[in-house]
Amino acid sequence: MALLKEDGSLDIERINNLPLEEYMEEMGDLTQEQVKEYLSKTPINESKEPIIPQKVDCTIEDLLKRGCVNARQFLNNE
Repeated sequence: MALLKEDGSLDIERINNLPLEEYMEEMGDLTQEQVKEYLSKTPINESKEPIIPQKVDCTIEDLLKRGCVNARQFLNNE
């Protein structure tokens, strides 16, 4: 059963503070809609989701020219 607030929304702070095994169990019990809600409300640097590598056929310099940002600089507000 998902950890919900009184208004029916996910209690993201409570979910994020669970021990890893309980966190994994809770995340496994969420519906697709709840997972989308969780991911949309969790700050980028607080997610416990795995990093998914993306194959590209260009250089980092090409990506930066297209408007992509360096994640470390973005997270550190540089």
